[in-house]
Amino acid sequence: MENSLLSIILISLGILFVPFFSRLLKVPVAVGEVLYGILLGSSVLQLIKPSQWLDFLASFGFLLLMFIAGLEVKFKEILKLPAKSKFIYTLIPVLVFILSFYAGKKLNLHPLVSVAVGAISVGIVVSVLREKRLLQSRYRKTVFLVGIIGEVLSIAVLTFYTLYIKFQFSTLFWIGVLKLLLYLIVARIVLIFLRSFVWWYPNRFKFFFEKSPSEIGVRISLAVMFMLSVAASFVGIEPIIGAFISGMIFATVFEETEGIEEKLSGVSFGFLIPIFFIYVGINFQMPHLNPEMLRLLLMLTVLSFCVKVIPSSLLRLEGFSTKEAVGAGIILSAPLTLVIVTAELGRKLKVIDHEVEGVLILLAIVTGTLAPVIFNFLLGGKEK
Repeated sequence: MENSLLSIILISLGILFVPFFSRLLKVPVAVGEVLYGILLGSSVLQLIKPSQWLDFLASFGFLLLMFIAGLEVKFKEILKLPAKSKFIYTLIPVLVFILSFYAGKKLNLHPLVSVAVGAISVGIVVSVLREKRLLQSRYRKTVFLVGIIGEVLSIAVLTFYTLYIKFQFSTLFWIGVLKLLLYLIVARIVLIFLRSFVWWYPNRFKFFFEKSPSEIGVRISLAVMFMLSVAASFVGIEPIIGAFISGMIFATVFEETEGIEEKLSGVSFGFLIPIFFIYVGINFQMPHLNPEMLRLLLMLTVLSFCVKVIPSSLLRLEGFSTKEAVGAGIILSAPLTLVIVTAELGRKLKVIDHEVEGVLILLAIVTGTLAPVIFNFLLGGKEK
């Protein structure tokens, strides 16, 4: 009981104070939370040990993180783009993964490590662009949309790789792909059916997007997330990937999700998601950092930046300067969440050991710290 109370106090203190220390240290808050968890966990002070209640809260936070990430996918904005921009924005993430797998094969890296190196996420991208007051600029929109397409592609690669690990290219693999397609179709039909009720009976369902004491909109969103995540597990997809897919489908069916996203973000990023990142640090097992492991970490760090920066040079075709194109590649090189997701899945699927998992988490911390610093050095805060 005393250990549980101590854990609650220390985690609460972390949720409260880590954002302030992260700002002082000029690192993303998520990086600070992982480092705080490492400090308290088995690798350093050993003040907090994994427990069932912590595991539940962290898992809940993880699902919310992926669901909100899915809500950020704005296909409507992508569809509005000119054909040339669509092609370039899609080609960049595709080239990132081609380069990461090519380099991984040449360097004899595990394919899952190549997935982690090529992963793209918009979490830190949005945070840094907000800090630099670039959220409303054309540059911000471009980097954000490239990141969104990259995040969807990253989740797709991770999903198909998970099916491959489980079934190889057997008949069960193609059955799994068919189940995934049916899952996407059924989920979209169900949500379109729900939207139809909102459209036909707007007076009855207007509270869905408005403030109300019962917060029906939040309840429906969470119910959709849980149901589709559970349904995903039945078709052989990891629940966290199912949460991302459910958020993505939700955002395509209900286009005006800003109110729901804002409500979910409050308790999610203010409480549950920090617990997830702190818990990642608590469970982190520091790999034996011998010269070989340090070389691997350095190589993956350099590789992670190179495979993002080189394809991002295509942004010059959109009228951006070389510095802006390089800056886009740099900030896209910090897919903190998806690298951790990949490491967690790899350990769960038993395709990587704790040593490699530890190196990948260190990679997430290093790139998540370096990328914003280098980006801020390259680019100022003026809008374009």
